[in-house]
Amino acid sequence: MNGWSSSLAGAVTIAAGVGLFSVSDQQHVWVYCALLAFGAVLWWVAAAIYSQVDEYEGATEGGANALMHALSKTRLLVDDARLRRFVITRSLLLCSALSAPYYVLLASQHSEALAVTTASFVAISGIASLLSAPFWGLFADRSSRQVMMFAAVVTAVLGLVVVSISHWYPVLFSSAWVLPCVYFVLTIAHEGVRLGRKTYVVNMAEGNQRTDYVSVSNTFIGLVLLIMGASTAWLSQWGIMAVIAVLSVLGLLGALMARALPEVE
Repeated sequence: MNGWSSSLAGAVTIAAGVGLFSVSDQQHVWVYCALLAFGAVLWWVAAAIYSQVDEYEGATEGGANALMHALSKTRLLVDDARLRRFVITRSLLLCSALSAPYYVLLASQHSEALAVTTASFVAISGIASLLSAPFWGLFADRSSRQVMMFAAVVTAVLGLVVVSISHWYPVLFSSAWVLPCVYFVLTIAHEGVRLGRKTYVVNMAEGNQRTDYVSVSNTFIGLVLLIMGASTAWLSQWGIMAVIAVLSVLGLLGALMARALPEVE
């Protein structure tokens, strides 16, 4: 289900990318604003659809302060070794998401038509999601651990290849197809990371434990994102390739951590 829904989202993204191709230097700011407004409308439509979902009434006994209850659940990261290993793995797998902006920035440095580059990358990400998400979804049903591991390896190897090209043959980046193809592969890998970790945490937990696992891991990942975002911003003073290289190494570590996780399917 996650795979096919991501594929449908990819189709919508393709439409947005195709719309961006009509952008000119004089009007692109307004077009971008219109796209952001369109995205906001989609959120409202999604909220309206979700409001129609029938849910069982929740239990009210044993109520507690929501904030205190949430903070108390963070103890799971200490007491539950399986969850702790998953959260560490997921933190390392952020390399796929954090790498994407630097690939776009790299492309903008080798293209005079920034609007065209943006449109191309938006469309490419949509095509990658449309084509790869169903495959990752089916693969995750068999082994979400292997999905995370394989996608992390692809992300890491891709980054190391880009760093190698930058060092040995940088003129290749001026080609019209190299960086779009790189971003296409990165988006495919990121879809695998995203679907793999979603499936893993759901299958790892049971019953109401799922909400605790998801909430605790999401909160911790939010903190990790702040730290890694600040770290990559600091690291970028040595250049884009330094950031991509470090994130690639983290991806390899994430693949090793995923390999050590137990199967939950």
